[in-house]
Amino acid sequence: MSVRQALYALAVLVVATAASGAPLDVSLDAYRAAAADGATGTVVGRAVDEADRRNSPDEPRVGIGVTLVPWSRSLVEELEEIKRRVRVQPATYPTSARSVVEARRTYERALTGAGAGDLVRYVPGSADGTFQLERVPVGHWILLVEHAVFVNKPGPAQGRQEWGTFRRKPQFLGYYAVTFWLDEVQVSRGETATVELTERNAWMTGIDEKWTPGPQPPRRPTR
Repeated sequence: MSVRQALYALAVLVVATAASGAPLDVSLDAYRAAAADGATGTVVGRAVDEADRRNSPDEPRVGIGVTLVPWSRSLVEELEEIKRRVRVQPATYPTSARSVVEARRTYERALTGAGAGDLVRYVPGSADGTFQLERVPVGHWILLVEHAVFVNKPGPAQGRQEWGTFRRKPQFLGYYAVTFWLDEVQVSRGETATVELTERNAWMTGIDEKWTPGPQPPRRPTR
């Protein structure tokens, strides 16, 4: 190989890595082979809010988002590091939920860049809190479930004088309180893996603060 050819190959590798994010630490061949062979299984689950009273029924947790991706040690370690930082560095808590979502998205982009975007499986939960992922290739998977609730915490209405003084400062609007469930799922051929999600087995709860992108004029008082 000539020097020019070697430099070209290196450039292609750099571009591919930049497009897909961090290099993958998982072999995708086994997942692809299983899919081609029809060796698949099913992942089902249910998310509920457990009743406070013994004889009351559990309530379904509505609005969950379910993501299933091939198991990656690097992704698991990155997620656990985010959780650890929240405990030891409270200043990271206001962006903790965003950090988890960005870690997931970065891994998804890496899979897509490697031509394995079809291995990123997503499904929203149903109105009864259940979900189902069918025709999942056999193998080791990461299940990440998210449930977000917006907590409205707008700042006090500003008067004209305050607006003139503080208008350059973003205003706090509220935050998303996000509950995450993180689990490792082993999918076997022709079998169904079942997951039960409750508040007690949630992996982490984080928040994502929301601020105005720029100065906002004085708000009219609400009645």
